[in-house]
Amino acid sequence: MIIFKYKTCLLLLIAFLGESGLTIASSVQYSEKVDSLLQLADQRFKEMKEGEALDIYLKVLEMESQNYTALWNASLLFAREGYRKKDEEKKRELYKRAHYYGEKTILSYPDSGHAHYVFAVANGRLSDIAEKKERIRKSHIVKKHIEKAAELAPDYAPVWHLYGVWHSSIANISNAEKLGANLISEGLPGGASNEKAEEYLKRAIEVDPYQILFRLDLAKHYKNSGQREKAAEQFRKVLEMEPQFQNDHQHLEDAKALLKKVS
Repeated sequence: MIIFKYKTCLLLLIAFLGESGLTIASSVQYSEKVDSLLQLADQRFKEMKEGEALDIYLKVLEMESQNYTALWNASLLFAREGYRKKDEEKKRELYKRAHYYGEKTILSYPDSGHAHYVFAVANGRLSDIAEKKERIRKSHIVKKHIEKAAELAPDYAPVWHLYGVWHSSIANISNAEKLGANLISEGLPGGASNEKAEEYLKRAIEVDPYQILFRLDLAKHYKNSGQREKAAEQFRKVLEMEPQFQNDHQHLEDAKALLKKVS
């Protein structure tokens, strides 16, 4: 009955307003279609169908090029798709698209924590396949934007995960690599520590305890910083977890292989 009354009122309003009424009705339908597509994309992601989710987000961007939700999710999913590729050129192409949408998000929504997060992710992924000088430059960019993301979106667990991984990766670089970095560039970013790596990775797990990747990277951090017993304990906990996302089956295989190395 309520829906009938709403539709009747809408029809009366359209009749009263004429062409402008038709425009309003069309706008409402358009907005509802976009919302429906965004809900479908989120559902596909949860079903571990990330490629389908990405296609839907791109369809939304064809309709609304500045749609916030579609922009930052497109960037993130391109980065995730690239990570799964074995071919380096394909990987690079997808990471560049992640960077494109991440940059577009941050330019349109500079006060969004998600925008800074996906831009940091995209730059981090590109640094994984870059030459040493470019990797160092990217590490400064990642630090800048993940710090901003943590400030703007402190309740978003992936922010703390990436922040912890950044600290771990920089803190455990060898002295020889640090010296090399100083010789060919501005040097590595300062402030990284194993203590912060552990703190931030644990915070990510506290916010979202069901993410396999968070605990796997905590285990890797312990391994890389020479804490073998703690690493083994975390790898075992990973192997008790249930897959939630598309990459999780591979993460479980990684945990199994790495546990043998620290046991």
